[in-house]
Amino acid sequence: MQLTRHTDYALRVLMYLGLHPGELVTISEISAAYGISRNHLMKVVHEMANAGFILTYRGKAGGMQLAGEPATINVGEVIRRMEGNLEIINCLEPRCPIQTSCLLKGVLDDARNAFLAVLDQHTLADLLGRNRRKLRGLLELGLQ
Repeated sequence: MQLTRHTDYALRVLMYLGLHPGELVTISEISAAYGISRNHLMKVVHEMANAGFILTYRGKAGGMQLAGEPATINVGEVIRRMEGNLEIINCLEPRCPIQTSCLLKGVLDDARNAFLAVLDQHTLADLLGRNRRKLRGLLELGLQ
């Protein structure tokens, strides 16, 4: 299973914000640090704000920050919200002639549920770990 770039960027934004507690961070900063599209990040940030993961502030002195502590932001919830459809296969398009007797979809659904169950055990704080200073330093190299 591969997550979309949209979800990947959402997790990167959360990690960046988690490494800058109490600071207002701009989309341009995150874009430069990771070397990714500012336009794409704008869409991601908008969706994350609507989902309640981040707070955004408009204006010249604006920016964004986490809506809560890293330990309260569940990775599984972020992925569910950002991915939308986590169905691994669609047996209806094109319609599969054996779908009424096939067990594959059930097995794949079990695998997806196990994947999400592992992610549900982790928070943003877990992703940041004890290497926050090192991670922040690596991102600052991207800004140079």
